[in-house]
Amino acid sequence: LPVILLLLLGCDDYLGSDKVMDKCGVCGGDNSTCRLVSGLFRHSLTKVGYHKIVEIPEGATKINVTEMVKSKNYLALRSRSGRSIINGNWAIDRPGKYEGGGTMFTYRRPNEISSTAGESFLAEGPTNEILDVYMIFQQPNPGVHYEYLLPSETHTRQEPNHSSRPL
Repeated sequence: LPVILLLLLGCDDYLGSDKVMDKCGVCGGDNSTCRLVSGLFRHSLTKVGYHKIVEIPEGATKINVTEMVKSKNYLALRSRSGRSIINGNWAIDRPGKYEGGGTMFTYRRPNEISSTAGESFLAEGPTNEILDVYMIFQQPNPGVHYEYLLPSETHTRQEPNHSSRPL
């Protein structure tokens, strides 16, 4: 009987390699080159309108902003320069993909009556500018969970130090 040998392709593009991407996007990495930033926005709001939840810094990856439970509130995303990416200027966007901050965001708003899932947006990143996340407040805040990865302080990329002296 013939023997079938299956070799997997590792993230290093070698057949038979067992290397995989770590959560920081490093092939064969040990998750030490990035750190998780996460939080829960639970503030009690009273005024209808846009309320800032969190600032997502430049360089953020694996971005996830999720309303804990479905509500009549909406999530919104805006660039620091003031450009609306999702749900800006009192206009509610349809669920879908939206480009902003150098990455593609997937905006989800479950519409099934039986669903209790809140709306969310996700992006792989990295972002190339600071982005601000808002809640368009209309009813008591059920809580919004946010998380993203940032490069670790000790592993930030250094620019090459070029000398102008002749060799």
